[in-house]
Amino acid sequence: MQLTGKTVAFVLANTAAVLMALYIAFASDLERPYWAMFTVFIVANPLTGAVRSKTVFRLLGTVTGAAIALLLIPPLVDAPVLLSLAISLWIGLCLYISLQDRRPRSYAFVLAGYTAAIVGFSVVNTPNAIFDTAVARVEEISVGLVCAAVAHSVIFPQNVLEGLTERIDRILRRSGTWITDALVTTRSSDLEAQQQLSKLVSDLYVLYEHVTFETSDVPRNASVVQALQDRLALILPRLSSVQGALAALRSAGPLTPPNLQAIQAVSQWARAFPGARGALPSEVDLEVRGALARLTAESEDGTDWSSLLKRTIATQLGELLTELSDAARLADALKNPYATSTPGPRLEPPSRRTLPADRGLALLSACAAIAATLIACALWIEGSWPEGAVAAQFAAIGCSLFATLDNPSKGQFAGIIGVLLGLPIAAVYEFAIFPRIDGFASLALVLTPMLLLFSWMQAYERLAVMGFLLAISFAGGLALQESYRPDFASFINSNTAEIAGLAIAAVVSLIFTTIDPVWNAARISRAGWNEVAHLAERPNNDIRHWTLRMSDRLGLVLQRLLAAKRKDLVGPRIDGLRDLRVGINLATLQRSSDALPAAVRQSMNPVLNAVADAYLGLARGKALVSGDSARAIDQGLAVLGAQAPTRTVEDAVTALVGLRLDLTAFGSRYLPQPLHS
Repeated sequence: MQLTGKTVAFVLANTAAVLMALYIAFASDLERPYWAMFTVFIVANPLTGAVRSKTVFRLLGTVTGAAIALLLIPPLVDAPVLLSLAISLWIGLCLYISLQDRRPRSYAFVLAGYTAAIVGFSVVNTPNAIFDTAVARVEEISVGLVCAAVAHSVIFPQNVLEGLTERIDRILRRSGTWITDALVTTRSSDLEAQQQLSKLVSDLYVLYEHVTFETSDVPRNASVVQALQDRLALILPRLSSVQGALAALRSAGPLTPPNLQAIQAVSQWARAFPGARGALPSEVDLEVRGALARLTAESEDGTDWSSLLKRTIATQLGELLTELSDAARLADALKNPYATSTPGPRLEPPSRRTLPADRGLALLSACAAIAATLIACALWIEGSWPEGAVAAQFAAIGCSLFATLDNPSKGQFAGIIGVLLGLPIAAVYEFAIFPRIDGFASLALVLTPMLLLFSWMQAYERLAVMGFLLAISFAGGLALQESYRPDFASFINSNTAEIAGLAIAAVVSLIFTTIDPVWNAARISRAGWNEVAHLAERPNNDIRHWTLRMSDRLGLVLQRLLAAKRKDLVGPRIDGLRDLRVGINLATLQRSSDALPAAVRQSMNPVLNAVADAYLGLARGKALVSGDSARAIDQGLAVLGAQAPTRTVEDAVTALVGLRLDLTAFGSRYLPQPLHS
């Protein structure tokens, strides 16, 4: 792992934030300075905007959770069962709401949930202290948040867009290679690339919210981001459409000279494509457009299958090159919004978009959090366990923080390991080092090596989770307060209770929410199939939003299959790229049909019905390929073949050809037929 300037800046900023938070907490005589300490580690992120957004949302969640505890404790303190049930239900409700939105703002709901447990359960034996405890929690958390935001904003801040634009540039540069490969291979096998591009499209949606919290010199243009999302989301389905049509054309016979010239010109264009680094040479662009025009002209009057495939290839390649060029200009505009050297695509006002929410899994996660918290509370109450409040708090925290994982118990068990590893380090500091120091300067000096280590671990993706867990367990184990009061029994008991709470969360999560990634991939795919069927039954006015959601599903499915090392499952049933193509072709067909005569428009209805039936059947376990789809599509092609050639008709034909390639057996050929058949 290379130690870069960005890593050094993050480590220094994070360490400075922790020391600054501790100093302010001690100087202000706050009761629990360690809350301020681990708050810095919780919101730590190499990106300044992410730190600031987490600061805002965590503060909102903390204030809300403390207010709920303040509301529940006085009337229910003498009814421990009702109090446990009320706080547990609040945790579950907040977790359920947070899982409906994958944007950073959902963090506020997570915090509102388990903050109520932290504040409420800590004062059940001293209910008169509820107000002071709630205020102290907000004060100490606020100190940590402000120190983290200031340190990461002042010490070599790193903005969100810089990381995103680097990833966009890499994807655009790789697009040239993808195009060249697609023109010579019959099937796309680079599932990792598909997953990376899908994740980038989703991240543009998720991470761009952090830009709101960036420094003033960071460009902000939601219209550019959404337009870039739209172009990037179309690269893979457009490219795979060309690949499928080329494979079908090759199976029908040798390629003609215009075909070969078009492939050669597009390959030359792809090799010259500079991504977002500059403009493409005009002669290269003119040559490829001319080659595609010649391929279209060769098959312009033909209604046979080969002619339809050639026109489809030319159309899809032309659209792909336009979308890639637009994406490059938009990426450049995202970095340099004042550049005016090259005209960009027309921008539309930003629209409200959402990514798919898994309500079933969210409900299970909420039930797991409720059950784990109640079990810990039952052990606390029935066993008269002095440290039971800590176990209940950590059961709630463990279920809340790891709810987004397919296997949350894995993260919770990692949390237990983190506590076990951090405990001896904290013990050495607590009972061997602290008795020999005096004053904040010496405290800062002895803490700095560990703060640097944990911050360095958090800077690297592979070590970030363990670094976070070690930092939290170390800070919690030290439990720094306004005066040094060593108590070995309390040290062991409280940390044992933390482990017990995480263990309860892990066991309950094993029962409620541990999901096989392959099964989950199939479940996510099934939701996508139902959306395709719904699109066929009812046109969608915002197909770009629909494409974003389906692209996100593609990434989620591939992420799980790749993690399970089951690439072999991507095939006739699970194929998110095919589902994307079908949906885009359906939208094109519906849009084109609206501009055609009523009789022609009605002849497209059997196609839409056949696609809907095929995808509903796929969701019920049937095969996607069927003769009904082929007959309906062939009849639609025959009807369009009798119309005067216009751009609208050609768009509809291209969509039908794409649907036929995806919904019929490979090698099946369209044969022109009389309209009465």
